[in-house]
Amino acid sequence: MAPLPRGTAPLLDIAQVRELSWRSPWRATLAIARQWAVIGAAAAGAIWWGQWYGYVLAIVVIATRQHALAVLMHDGAHRLLFADRRINDLLSDVLLAFPLFISTTLYRRHHLEHHRWLNTERDPDFDPAALDNTTGDWVRLFAKDAVGLGLLKTVGTLDQFSLLPVLRGDREAARAMGAARRNLFLGGLALLVTALVVTGWWTAFLLLWIVPMLTALSMILRLRDMAEHVGCDQDSGIGGTRTVLAPALERLLFSPCRINYHLAHHLYPSVPCYRLGELHRRLMENEAVRRKAHVSRSYLFGRSSVLSHVAEARRARATG
Repeated sequence: MAPLPRGTAPLLDIAQVRELSWRSPWRATLAIARQWAVIGAAAAGAIWWGQWYGYVLAIVVIATRQHALAVLMHDGAHRLLFADRRINDLLSDVLLAFPLFISTTLYRRHHLEHHRWLNTERDPDFDPAALDNTTGDWVRLFAKDAVGLGLLKTVGTLDQFSLLPVLRGDREAARAMGAARRNLFLGGLALLVTALVVTGWWTAFLLLWIVPMLTALSMILRLRDMAEHVGCDQDSGIGGTRTVLAPALERLLFSPCRINYHLAHHLYPSVPCYRLGELHRRLMENEAVRRKAHVSRSYLFGRSSVLSHVAEARRARATG
């Protein structure tokens, strides 16, 4: 079991945590296969249909599943997919991270610092200026991301743990990743380029893989980043992050694989994603958690949405 944030007393007994932390390789495998099946069906449908609006729909669907791959890679970074660490890291890279031009190892290095130093200046994801944004600012940022105008921020964020530095010849990133894994990625990239040259499917690849990453996925990631920490307490305990009990459509679009149970994940990061719902329910039986936890009922709509709660936190800060 991973340690709780600093200053947080155990909320569940060790037997419960061990029960919830048990890894199921079959559930992990099924989750990975399901995302790729949806991606394949969406791409094939758009190509078969041949209409521009079919491609737009496919771009949105594929972006949501790219997000799901990233969420599952996040479990891989915590070594929650498979019990064997070598198998966990290899499959996390090949099936989840490399297709998104990310390294599980580099992401793990970044992400564990986020857990260790949550909501402090040493947290690589900490952005105190984010609370300065009004609701209108957020909507404009989401709109810019959705049409690709947030590209520079997306690339800048990914540069911390993506494979872009490796492609640029960054020795430190390549060393951290390891020669074998770097060569595996470069070999896979060479095979992809060869396949695209032979088949001539460059346009389909760009439209149905790269464009979703640089548009809809960018918007989804910004929304999730806002939901998880903006407007929460400046500590690493119960109030340091937010859970979003979103309706089904929002979960489908914005929070696959139960990533919306973010408080549960931060309190007990040894629990795999498919058990976060049960972990959340057990945590909410504790009065201290119910009293202090930040829980929203939607990402975007209504008085109990993330947008509304962030706006309330901004006003509270302004009034002292």
